[in-house]
Amino acid sequence: MRKNYQKKSFGTCGKILLVSFAILFVAAAVQAESYQTLYPCLIDLSGWTGGEPTGMNMNMSGMVMINSTRTYSKGNKELTVIIMKGNQAFGMAGMQGSGMHMETPEVKVNIKTINGFQVQTVYDKEENSGAVTVFLTHEQAGGAFFTLSYAGISEKEALVLAKKFDWEKIKSKIQSLR
Repeated sequence: MRKNYQKKSFGTCGKILLVSFAILFVAAAVQAESYQTLYPCLIDLSGWTGGEPTGMNMNMSGMVMINSTRTYSKGNKELTVIIMKGNQAFGMAGMQGSGMHMETPEVKVNIKTINGFQVQTVYDKEENSGAVTVFLTHEQAGGAFFTLSYAGISEKEALVLAKKFDWEKIKSKIQSLR
């Protein structure tokens, strides 16, 4: 009778363990899906070779971050596109202010409104590189931005490429993430 009890007990424990692992697996799959939700926003660019998108979800001590990244190349020209949502993105929002312009012999920085979004451009003249950052949302718990970092192209060409991405669609996808 004791052996029979142990079998039933193990069977029940085994089932509970199996269900627990299944719940953890589903939770991990749901969590992994959030950065993958942004992949369709990382479009193909005509004339550029795009790498496979990558991403990450992080939740640690109240700090949450979701990002998706894709790199592009065209000869010696390079682009890296990042879509980020989280506490870190909120911190960057304080750097904005429409109408700001600064220029030195080495670098040029502009912050302006484009299509209803605050956009910061930074251009390193000597390196012929920089970044275009579009501030998508400004919530403290989940600010978001889109950044196109570039090397080997002009600031003007980088802005034209950044505009090929649908900022409204990206904003909508970001807001659908938890």
